[in-house]
Amino acid sequence: MRIALKLTLALVAVIVALLAAEASLRGLREAAVYEQDIRREQRVLGRALEGSAELVWSEAGLDRAADLLTRASDRQHEVAVRLAEEDEALDHAKDPEARQLWATDGAIQVSEPGMLRTFLRLDGPDGARRAIELSTSLRGEGAHVRDALTDFAWIALALLLAASIAALWLGRRLVGHRVDRLVTRARAIGRGDFREVPIAGGHDELSQLEGALEEMAGALAGTRRALDEETQARLAATTHLRRSDRLATVGTLAAGLAHELGTPLHVINGRARLLTRTAQSSAEVRANADAIIDQATRVTRIIEQLLDFARPRAPVRRPFDVDELLRGDIELIAPLFRNPSVRTTILRPERASKPPHLFGDPDQIRQVFTNLLLNAGQAMPKGGLITIELSSNLAAPPELVSVSPEAATQRFTRIAFRDEGEGIDREALPRLFDPFFTTKEIGEGSGLGLAVAHGIISDHGGWIVAESGPGRGSTFLVWLPEVFHRDDTVTAADREPQPQSAERHG
Repeated sequence: MRIALKLTLALVAVIVALLAAEASLRGLREAAVYEQDIRREQRVLGRALEGSAELVWSEAGLDRAADLLTRASDRQHEVAVRLAEEDEALDHAKDPEARQLWATDGAIQVSEPGMLRTFLRLDGPDGARRAIELSTSLRGEGAHVRDALTDFAWIALALLLAASIAALWLGRRLVGHRVDRLVTRARAIGRGDFREVPIAGGHDELSQLEGALEEMAGALAGTRRALDEETQARLAATTHLRRSDRLATVGTLAAGLAHELGTPLHVINGRARLLTRTAQSSAEVRANADAIIDQATRVTRIIEQLLDFARPRAPVRRPFDVDELLRGDIELIAPLFRNPSVRTTILRPERASKPPHLFGDPDQIRQVFTNLLLNAGQAMPKGGLITIELSSNLAAPPELVSVSPEAATQRFTRIAFRDEGEGIDREALPRLFDPFFTTKEIGEGSGLGLAVAHGIISDHGGWIVAESGPGRGSTFLVWLPEVFHRDDTVTAADREPQPQSAERHG
């Protein structure tokens, strides 16, 4: 049963109880008023007959007075009048106060079951006394009360109907609709819809409940966002750990493979060089020997990368200027771009002349930057702009904190490498840092550059991620710890980059 209907029924029950009490009291009042009216009518009639009867008694005798009262009784349909003895009247006076009233006022009124009697003293000649008895049946009292109560019942029924309709309408409008809205909102929250909904103004209990419901929805939304962030961070940490396991396995395999292939390659390279120096060799033989030397050198370079990947040397860490390292690396790499129209620009924070020094092995960090710059240049065969953006004094990314909680107390510099190439498919992004995975054409890459870069950044306590999509270029974000860090509270504003100034190269 709905609340509005329950409230209406409760209100109707209260009204019925009040009307029943009022009907009972009204019945008693109507009966008392009816009896009081009869008493007054009997007294008025009796006083009128008293004077006439006394006059007739004194002039014509008691019988003529009795005949007068009989004729008066015949003319009255509701009041019976007769001549009675004084003792009969005194017999109805049960208490001394009534007898005293008879002696002074000459009147006694007695209410009996179903009958109301009035005795008036009649004084005759020579001190003789009689009484005029006026009696009225009270059987009409019930009909009078019933008529009064019937009228009251119709009025009460009309009021009850009007009150019920008003209570139903007001209950539905003030309670029912709002409760339906609260139920709908609660079900929406149960389905995970935590969108903010405007709260209707008011200070009643339902308004307070609605406000509490929206506060709960906001708290749940915040909790879900935090849970989503934590889940994403845990997934990233799990991916990082899996990648590290794969790298360790591949590294062991690569070390053995490089060792086994190293000696045969040196023999092939030496024999090919011997053929180019032999006088009897024809031009065709020398050309074939040169091709063998080039390919053997390429394989040797790949093997060296495998060895670097499998047995990375211990980094020699020290503070270094990342801005200076980038500028030097750009000058060395610029001539290597296939298209000379590839340009490079560095964006720095306006409020700092130079970013803080970083702590790490400059040679290994240069290897990472070189790989990212070359990849960016290769992604733009028709030329374009490579943007390097420096943002300092940032908090660690959540993914890094999940893997290494102590990173939460450090400050980081973020180096972003953006190109204007065709971008990378979303399906390929999770595998970019896997060894031997490449998005380049066959023969253009070994798939080890980004894997080695990932390992170097991880060894330095940093983080590297890629953001890309078809048709919108690629961005590689590198976080590296700064030399001077502070244990400040990390806020969302810490992750926003500062305004930038630009420096162009190429």
